[in-house]
Order: sequence, then structure tokens, then C-alpha cells
Amino acid sequence: MPEEKFLLFLGGARGGLVGSVPVPSDRGFGGRGVGGRGVGERGVGGRDRRGREALAAQLAVTQERYRTLFETLPQGVIYYAANGMIIEANPAARETLGIDAEAMITWPLVPAGRAVHEDGTPFRPEDFPVTAALRTGEVIADVLMGLPHGRTGELRWLRVTVVPDARDEQGRPQRAYAMFRDVTEQLRAEAAVREGAELIGRLHEANVLGVVVVGERRVYDANDAFLDIVGYSRDDVVAGRLSRQLLTPPEWVSRDNEAIRQVRRTGAFRPYEKEYVHRDGHRVPVVVGGAVFSKSPLRWVTFVVDLTARQRAEQERAELVARERVARAEADSARERLTFLLRAGDLVAAAQDRHELLQHASKLVVDSLADFCIVFLPTEDAALAATSIAYRDHCDHRDRGVMFDDLRGQPDPTIGQAAVSAAYATGTSQLVRGAAARHSRWIDLTAPALDIMARLRPRHVLVTPLIAGQRRLGVVAVGRSADRPGFSGTDIEVVEELGRRMAAGLANADTFARDHSVAETLQRSVLPDTLPEIAGLDLAVRYLPGTAGVDVGGDWYDAFALDGNRVGLAVGDVVGHNVASASVMGQVRNLLRAYAIEKYHPSDVLRCTNAALAQLLPEAMATVVYAVLDLTTGDLSYANAGHPPLVCVSGGHAEFLDDATGAMLGVPGGGSFPAGHRRLAPGTSLLFYTDGLIEDRHRDITEGLTALASAMRQAAGLAAEQTCGMVQAALVGSAPRTDDICLLAARLTG
Repeated sequence: MPEEKFLLFLGGARGGLVGSVPVPSDRGFGGRGVGGRGVGERGVGGRDRRGREALAAQLAVTQERYRTLFETLPQGVIYYAANGMIIEANPAARETLGIDAEAMITWPLVPAGRAVHEDGTPFRPEDFPVTAALRTGEVIADVLMGLPHGRTGELRWLRVTVVPDARDEQGRPQRAYAMFRDVTEQLRAEAAVREGAELIGRLHEANVLGVVVVGERRVYDANDAFLDIVGYSRDDVVAGRLSRQLLTPPEWVSRDNEAIRQVRRTGAFRPYEKEYVHRDGHRVPVVVGGAVFSKSPLRWVTFVVDLTARQRAEQERAELVARERVARAEADSARERLTFLLRAGDLVAAAQDRHELLQHASKLVVDSLADFCIVFLPTEDAALAATSIAYRDHCDHRDRGVMFDDLRGQPDPTIGQAAVSAAYATGTSQLVRGAAARHSRWIDLTAPALDIMARLRPRHVLVTPLIAGQRRLGVVAVGRSADRPGFSGTDIEVVEELGRRMAAGLANADTFARDHSVAETLQRSVLPDTLPEIAGLDLAVRYLPGTAGVDVGGDWYDAFALDGNRVGLAVGDVVGHNVASASVMGQVRNLLRAYAIEKYHPSDVLRCTNAALAQLLPEAMATVVYAVLDLTTGDLSYANAGHPPLVCVSGGHAEFLDDATGAMLGVPGGGSFPAGHRRLAPGTSLLFYTDGLIEDRHRDITEGLTALASAMRQAAGLAAEQTCGMVQAALVGSAPRTDDICLLAARLTG
């Protein structure tokens, strides 16, 4: 019987030490030992018993040593039989393959279908290394094989060498040793190195930043960007004249040495800022970072970013900051207070009405210039009356900030009445000094404003007129208490400029209020006074003007009876918020009503209205949704010109009728308006509305449409007026509105 041998493989896949020890063929490792006939036949001096025993002991020791090496080898070793069954596998093999010891003993030859080549193609059965070694009797060395891990399923890459063994009389191997090691991480590292080398090459060629290959004694390579930074040429690199010692100032040597220690320890060093010495001697600020390029000899790639531009910008910024500090230090209080006028102008421009304007401006004055600010405006009989007061409240020795009170309808404070009248009459500022000495003239009065004045005991009062063009609009009086300095000439200039801006704001507020009133009156005049009473149809309307200081918009509605027991329903919105928009709204409404009587289909009505609008009002644009409801059949026809879709609610289900939408009226080329159709059952409700209902600065249109659908579902079955009320409560509430809102509800009663 041929003897089995335990084959020991040490070293790499290519070359190494292989040794074998005789083992009984039927036991493998851990058999009956080395005694018996086989030893006697081979021993020297077969009849010398002590020689045989010594040889047996020596072989036992050798076998145990190989057994220990077998068990502790870091490489995996599997001993195969000729039929592919595993005779023995060491712990490294079991761990590498992820297979338990019990399963490994009975595990057959790994199916070739599970093993893959480096390109992902599966091994053919005849190409499997163990199969090939047993078939050819030759060593199959250095085969790269991918196998799924037994526990994780992860594909692991193995470098495999198979040695045939235990040949029979014909020289055919009956056993094979497969030795392998896991090179997965090595392959990944090699791939990363290749990718890194490719990246380095691309960076080197791109010249986006400096790239230099450095050793401990010289620079080996550099791209043009790096050479531009340090001022040297490629000839200097080739000749070996460049080194980190040449380029690095003495004070940066220790930091560079620390970077080199990091390279040796971790393979890279973290970016840091330093300086290079340019060829002409000046310093170049840079930031550098790098990684190992070669360990033997040690070389690393350094990436260099020139910080000259950044440093120059930082220096310029520092110089600018220094100049600004000097300018601020040299500027007097007047310069600072003049900047306050910019804030005052913004507040005046943003004010929505007179009251808000006076409140913002007065509180700003007290916050920056004075202890109180009183505004006097003329009444209907041309007499001046205090309208508001802002003051610094120091009640109970606590600073409670700037307070504001509305003084309309209250007695005027007596202080400076002559100065107030003089400023208003002459249009020039009046300065009152020693105002506190006149305290006794108003001490017995109990008006809230006079109580405030009594507490403040102003010592200096400056009164300046509010004049816009040739119109005298009022007077503003500001005062300071005794613990503050009086008003300087610059202070007077600041207050006078503030007065001019406040006057302009008051004039604008008056103009806005007048235009708003005219536009609102015009808008009301062109909207229906009442809705028609139509049998079988419940109608209700809500018109809600904007409340947040906006101009009147162009929202409108209409409902009118047509022949054939039909009714026309429309809601629209003219682009713009002014008197002109209100005027255009009336004309669009009249055009649509006229064509609605002449034309039968809503799409034709919108087409004709659009054509007339383009001819008569070419600059105007509007959105509108128009529908015709046949009360006899319940048939609803509708067309939409860029308007939010109407809502239909039936049986608790809300639907947006958005299947017939065209361009808004007045848009060039937008003359096609498709029509939509529905048949409504009795009890069905419709809601027409304008975009102010569903869209504002705090909510986008999608959220608004969702909220509207929810409100309409809750209003199912309610009367039209109740539907309007529920929608208004759910989507509008009492919050300020930045746009007009129009609601037209219709319910088919049957």
C-alpha cells in the first residue's frame, strides 16, 4: 500500500519549503503511529530492536512537530482524497472558508460553479486546481480564485497552490494538498493604490494644484504648477538640485520632520500650512498634505496649494478693517446718527398706514436720540393736536424700554406750545432750553401724556416741522432729560432730516389711503349688489378685501340666469392691485357676461372674451373660471383660463375640476380653452374662489388646496352660505390678509 504523507508548505505561493512525513494510508493524521512493519523494513539494522525504537521515537517527534506547524500555519491547508473528499483541514482553512470543522471533514470538493476567476467567470470543473493536480499529477501554483465565504456569503479571493501526493504504482496521485491564503484585502489595497496612482497622475497633468514626489534628500518629480509656486524649472528637478531642505525655511523644519514621522507611522500626513522659499528668496505661503508613494526607499507625494492670493486677500481685509476702525473712531456722534436715518427711512417706507409709521419712527427716535418723541398733527379745524408719544419708561427705577401711547382725543401737554406753534407756522425748527423750569404750568393736569412728561422732566426740547413739498403736515417734538447733554447742531440736522422723511411717509400714507378708497369704491360699484334668486339653486358669495395694507385687487364674481333654465357662474382675478386693476376687472366682467348671452359653450365665451381683451386692453391680463349649469339635467360645462380649479362636492367626496385648463386671458397665443363636463346630482355643491384663499407667504398652494378640500368635505350637505362661512373659518380665520379673496358657492337643490 502506498504511504500517505503530511505535506508542509511554508513561504509564498511561488517557492517555499515542502516536507513530508510517512503516515499510514488508512488514518491520515492521528493514525497508529510509526511502529510496525513499515518502520522495520526501512530501519537500519532491522534486527536491532533498540535502533528501531529510536527511529520510531524520532519519527514520532517529527510528526508531532509537523502536526503543530499544520495546526498553526496562517495559510489554509486542505488534504484531499482522489475522489474530492477532504481528509483533513487546518484551522486557518476553516476560518478562511467560513466552514465548521465537522462540516469540513465531510465536505466534498468545492463545486467549480461556486468558484470564479478574477474576471467573474466561473471555473470549469476540469480547471479547478485540485481537480487539475489530481488529473495531471503536476503542481498547480498561484491560482487566483474567488469563493463565497461560508458564513457571510461575501466573495473572498484566495491565492491557491495544489501539490499532488501519494502516487500509486502507475504514478497517479491519490492525494493532493491545497494550500491557500486570503488575498482579498491585498487586492483591494492594490486596487486603491492603482486608483491613487491614476489620481496622482491626473492631478500631476492637470496642474490644478502643485504635485511633487519627495524623498528625504531630494525632489524626484514635480508638475508645472508646483514649479511655478517655487520658481524653479524642470531641469532643476532632473538634475537633483531641488530638495525639501532647499525649499523649506528653518522655522518650518521641525514641522516637516513631524510630517515625515507621520508618513512612516501611518502612510500619510495631515494637511498643514507652511511656507516655501521661492527661487528669488521671497516666502510663498502654502498648505501641504501628502501620502506614501514608496516605502523603500521612502518617498511621498505632496499636494501643494498656493495661499498667496488668500493671504493677500486677508491682508487687504485686515487693512480695510483697520481703516474702518480708524474711520469709526474719528467719526463723531453726528456721523453715527446719520446712519440711523437709513433705518428710519426703511421703517417709514415699510409702514402700512399713518399709525404704524408714527409708531415705528417715534420709537426709533427714542431708542437712539431722545427720551421722548411727541407727534402733533392738524385736526379738521386746522388746530394742532398731539397724536402719539414714544418715551423711555424708567418706572420704579427700572428701564422697561421704549413705550408708545396713542394720544388722540386726550388733552395736549402744555410744554413748548409756543415752540410747537412757531415751528408749524414758520416751517423752521425751534429749540427750547430749560424746559424743566416750566413744570409748574402742567403739574395739576392728570392726562396720561402730562404724567409722562412730569416723570421725565425734560430739560431740552427740539421741535421740527413735518413738511412734504409745500404741505405742512404737522410737528415732531423730541426731548432729553436733565442727565443728558443738549441738542447739538448735528443733532438738529438729524432730527430735521427725520422730519422730512416722516412727512414724506405721511404724504404717501394719505395718497395710499385715498387711492385705496377710490379703488375699493370702484370695485364695489362693478360687482353685483345681490345674487339672483334662481329656483333649484342655492347661491352665496363672500368678498374679503386684503387687510395687510395692500391696494385693492381685481378679484370679481358673477352669477346670472341664461335661457333654457341654465345659469352662468364666474369668478376671476385681474393682474395688479390698483385703481386700474379695478377698472379692468369691471370691463372683463362685462365682456364675459355679454358673450355668455351670445355663446352657448364656456370655451367659446372665454375665447371671445380673450380676443376682445387683446383688442381693447392689450396690456391687461386676467384669470377666470366660467361654468354653465343646466338646472333641468344637472349638466355642468366649464372652462378655465389660468384660474385655480373650482371644487365639486357630492356625497362627502371633494373633487377639483382641473381637467379643462387653458392659459390666462391676455397671454399672447393663448386662445384655446378646453371644456370640461360633469353631471351633478341634487345636493351637489360647487365652490368658485380666487387664489388669495389658498396661497399666501406662509403657505404654498399645495397646502392650501389640501386644506380647501378638507373644508369642503366637512361642508357637504350644508347651504351655500354655511359653506362660505366654513371655508372662510378654516382657511382665512382672523389673520391679516395680503390679497383679496372672493368666494362663490352654489348648491344644486333639485
